[in-house]
Amino acid sequence: MRTWPFVPLFFITLLPAGLSADPSSARLEGDWDMVIESPQRPWIFLVHFQANGNSWAGMMRVEGLGEFPLENIEEQSEHVRFRLPAGLGVSPFEGELHGETILGQVHESGKTVQARLSRIVPLPPPPNRIEAWRQDIEVLSDRLSRYDRSFTSSARDSLRIKLAELERSLPSLDDDAILVVLSRAVAFSGNAHTRLRLDPTEQGAFSTQFPIRIWLFDDGPFVIRAAPEFARALKCRIVAINGQPMAGIIREVTSLFAGNASWRTYLAPIYLESPNILHGLRVIPNATLARFTFEDPQGKRFELDIRPQVIGQTWETWQELSPAFPADSLSATALSIDPSKIPLYLRHPETAYWFAYLPTQRLLYFQFNRSDNDAQGPTFAQFGDSLLAFAGSHPVETTVVDLRLNGGGNLDVARDFMEGLSKNKTINRPGQLFVITGRTTFSAGLYHAVQLKQFTRAMFVGEPVGDRLDYWAEGGMIVLPNSKVAIDYANGFHRYSRDEYPENRPYYAALSVESLDPDLPAPMTSADYFSGHDAAWEAIERYLPH
Repeated sequence: MRTWPFVPLFFITLLPAGLSADPSSARLEGDWDMVIESPQRPWIFLVHFQANGNSWAGMMRVEGLGEFPLENIEEQSEHVRFRLPAGLGVSPFEGELHGETILGQVHESGKTVQARLSRIVPLPPPPNRIEAWRQDIEVLSDRLSRYDRSFTSSARDSLRIKLAELERSLPSLDDDAILVVLSRAVAFSGNAHTRLRLDPTEQGAFSTQFPIRIWLFDDGPFVIRAAPEFARALKCRIVAINGQPMAGIIREVTSLFAGNASWRTYLAPIYLESPNILHGLRVIPNATLARFTFEDPQGKRFELDIRPQVIGQTWETWQELSPAFPADSLSATALSIDPSKIPLYLRHPETAYWFAYLPTQRLLYFQFNRSDNDAQGPTFAQFGDSLLAFAGSHPVETTVVDLRLNGGGNLDVARDFMEGLSKNKTINRPGQLFVITGRTTFSAGLYHAVQLKQFTRAMFVGEPVGDRLDYWAEGGMIVLPNSKVAIDYANGFHRYSRDEYPENRPYYAALSVESLDPDLPAPMTSADYFSGHDAAWEAIERYLPH
């Protein structure tokens, strides 16, 4: 299983833990839905308060980031006060208790922001599977409609109709079919950041995956990695699954999530490798076995019966392209693991950012794979300083910024650095600065591509990016109470085109470019990949004077 490439998602669940001042009653006790109405994007939390002797307790758990205590929790008469973690950048919450609601405010960047807590009524234990799914559907319908801002009014109506139809059909559907319908319903948003995630759940959904890895090249779906027992499939085109042609299956799986053509091409393999999805689509009769039909490089067809394996390690999909990436049991790779034969862009799949200098070409190559500080260090600020210092002390004629594998993260980490490149006379030279993009250039990665398009004289090379110029992002995650299926929602608008959306102001981030279409198109073909060629790199070499 792979993690999804996307912008930071902030979902908070508050759990008990000790602190502060004299509860006069049990009116705070329990779970609350908290919304801080920040203009650029609302913050939405699930909050738990608990009396602890003569004090109140509260703890915030941020998915993927750990747990954080609330501080100075007070309730006096109708007044409620508590301090949120410093990382949110807001003042303590001050509010008044009105029955099942607490109305108040915080201060953010010197401005007053309204905030509201609404009590959450616990769901009764479901007596059976059907009722468990009904509860999940009701929670999804309610929270997605309230939390996600990417749905138009007509799309929100379509969502409600689809979920109502699903609820009526529950007795006739198995769990995998229900997951498929849920995924398709969420995709009515038309927004790539809003989607049902294929993460393993406590109930076992999405907990297994077929042990072959697929990439959709410009000329079709091919196997790029496999468990050793299926090494025969490497470099082979996938023709069918259980006798059904791949073209039809790909059309079906790409209806389960929103996004442009590049993003659908990138995400589709994850769905093609999921036994739950293929079973839910009725491509295979059960989630325990699939018969894949392959065509080898000589045009000979053969079949393999493949059983799924339990998901262990998690990683980004694109990392599987690199033979240098250790992917658990998928040790059979389509490319040589000799470092000297691996294309430059695949040599450091576990590194967020790095650069290299090619002295014979006087070329500085900078690859930015993840918009965040690398866990192994240095910070991006330190790295950026070292890159600019290197460029200033070496004879650099050409610079390549490779964003093709950057699926997002925190756009603030490299915001100033990218904009600052426009002022660097060594790097920002017409005809000598190139930006490589691809289907994985998404979210914060796309933001940085737009920055370079707007502020520098760069030429763009490669494939189209993985989203539109204008989209909804930020947001958080909804976890359904019984199935534990997770859905990402979006509530901050990014406007990078020259169009205006008054109804979506204030924008979370705004830039202004006409297009990110490559000046030098370089589609990724299976022949280039399997022969160790980088079409984007070769397009740059052909363009440069010799």
